[in-house]
Amino acid sequence: MCGILGIYNLNGAPCSPAVLKRMTISQQHRGPDDSGIRMFSLTHQTSCEMSPKKTEKKKNGSFEGGLGFNRLSILDLSSDGHQPMCNHDGSIFIAFNGEIYNAFDYQKELSAAGYTFRSKTDTEVVLYLYEHIGFEAMLDRLNGMFAICIVDLNKREIFLARDHFGIKPLYWVKQGNTVLFSSEVKSFLEHPDFRAELDRSHVDEYLTFRYCADEDFLLKNVKQLQPGYFLRISSNGITKKQYWEIGTKNYDISLDETAILNKLDQLLGESVERQLISDVKLGCQLSGGIDSSLVTAYARRNFGADLETFSIVFQDNEFSEDKWISQAAAKCNVHSHRYMMGVSDIITSFDKATWHLDQPLNLPNSLGIYLLAEKSKDIVTVLLSGEGADELFGGYSRYYDVALRSRFTPLLPGLQLIPGLGGRLARKFNTSLSPEDAFILASATLSFDDLKKLRPEMDWNKTLGKRQNLLGRFDSGRIIKQCLKYDMQTYMVDLLVRQDKMTMAHSMENRVPFLDRKLVDFVYSLPVDYLVGDSLQFKNGYSKNTKKILKKLAEQTFDNNFAYRTKCGFPLPLEEFFKTQYFTDYMEQCILPGIKNRGVFQETTVRNWWTQLKMSGQKNGRKIWIAVAFEIWAQIFLDTSNNSYRGL
Repeated sequence: MCGILGIYNLNGAPCSPAVLKRMTISQQHRGPDDSGIRMFSLTHQTSCEMSPKKTEKKKNGSFEGGLGFNRLSILDLSSDGHQPMCNHDGSIFIAFNGEIYNAFDYQKELSAAGYTFRSKTDTEVVLYLYEHIGFEAMLDRLNGMFAICIVDLNKREIFLARDHFGIKPLYWVKQGNTVLFSSEVKSFLEHPDFRAELDRSHVDEYLTFRYCADEDFLLKNVKQLQPGYFLRISSNGITKKQYWEIGTKNYDISLDETAILNKLDQLLGESVERQLISDVKLGCQLSGGIDSSLVTAYARRNFGADLETFSIVFQDNEFSEDKWISQAAAKCNVHSHRYMMGVSDIITSFDKATWHLDQPLNLPNSLGIYLLAEKSKDIVTVLLSGEGADELFGGYSRYYDVALRSRFTPLLPGLQLIPGLGGRLARKFNTSLSPEDAFILASATLSFDDLKKLRPEMDWNKTLGKRQNLLGRFDSGRIIKQCLKYDMQTYMVDLLVRQDKMTMAHSMENRVPFLDRKLVDFVYSLPVDYLVGDSLQFKNGYSKNTKKILKKLAEQTFDNNFAYRTKCGFPLPLEEFFKTQYFTDYMEQCILPGIKNRGVFQETTVRNWWTQLKMSGQKNGRKIWIAVAFEIWAQIFLDTSNNSYRGL
């Protein structure tokens, strides 16, 4: 796990090593073990390494591009893993962030082709694999998480790619004739041509769904490189291409449930085993949910020494999963570290976590991941987590709702005549919405009325239209598969960015075994009935009809009660935080005046929600959080007077 960044001037103007150095330093938390800067010219087909302690220009004016790199050493801790890493004649070099779990499967093939390895890193394998078979063929072989930059002086081209699922972040911006790219947006702030300005055309989407999907971002001109895409950059310009999409490979779907469970057990076990490779200490993030608990169980089976797990708990049982953490830890026979999180932790980490996230702290529990990484970094450097399972297997209630809607909406006219049942069904299924729109809006944070109060000028049709187009892009024949694919390319990507940024804030690597390519291909090929059911149950229906096959596996590993309990979701005590004197002063002196002056949201609406919470105990915490998180981010990234945050 590392950080990469770069500059390329399309018009041939010289690239400043001093600017590149500042950009590299800005994300040093991603790789404190080593750093490297390499200047290059596609025009002249030359490059040279710059000392990180020097910024003077060599061959003044001859380099129109440069790469910066921060290294967190995970495999081969020696200096042989230094990056940017060159091939043997220096004509091709790479900056690589991530882990390729099948990299060493290709070492024998490459050695037979004449490549000599100088290190024991996956980076060198990727570099030679590109040289051997080309960029797209190389990407097709990789199973792992990555953001890659390869500069090929022979072809006079730069390649940028993001992994298949978006586990590793990668941003880019074209500012005039200058192209910038980086693992974190904050490094762009160090370039003199970049201006951090709010892109108001994306505010409505953020407000509705708490994040911007696809390539969009809240800052003007900044784009996220989508999962499964790559860029090709040269003096002729920039082209983007999709190299992979979910659901293009299929297994034998004629298997019965027992065979499917056995295959799932095999693939998940193999994925976890692959992801245990590390030359530094490794542990598991254990939330107490079935996803992280299964990862922990499989890791323990393959882990030679004592396995350690790390968890956040709360004093209030309403928020804490301590009971389930204890059960999972005991069953897996692991050493469990638990850290109590309270209001004081929210106070001390809100601003810092926002700085590291590069975007508003849209999900309050991001602070829990931030604290977990901060506390566990002195014990381990790598954490395995259960991220991705809900989107892959269908774990959210909205999947169950859309399955029920698809089944029962045509029957509603007749069912509504049944006393008692008809009214409940009518309330549950608003027939004015299509199943697709109902699914999209199920993940909206605020009601339509609250959205209009907070932002009266909101363009609802445009916001919904973008999401309708995205969902339509993922048409898979069955609406549940379509919805799963949509979430894996939108909501899950934002969660993965959050997981990456909150752990990398403390120089820790997070791995996600559920997003192994072989496992994803297998699960996506299963009949939808193994993932999400449509059985109408008014009691515990959601738990019994979501993530069905994975819960069967969890039931085998743990027990029925563990597998089918109500999902908690890692909430934080927001109302308690908002009532503190610290937040009261902060709200009055900083947040509300900032909201009013910025004019993006209605200050009176936010003030009314906050007053209602304080005076009557109305649970407005989620509404208030959205506005507050946005304003804190805006003050850090948009207001030039807040340059002090660059040292966080």
